[in-house]
Amino acid sequence: MKNHLRHAVETMKQHYIERLVAAGVFQSSDEILQTLTLSELETLVKRLDRA
Repeated sequence: MKNHLRHAVETMKQHYIERLVAAGVFQSSDEILQTLTLSELETLVKRLDRA
């Protein structure tokens, strides 16, 4: 179960990262993206969707 949750979190993080890169907010080479939490990434994407 633990590995399933970890995999799900990493999959969601990657999804949000891809959306932010596609929108031009970040570059794919920006290392900061890998250090953000799932909640932080989700907040950024929600702000992007509202704009």
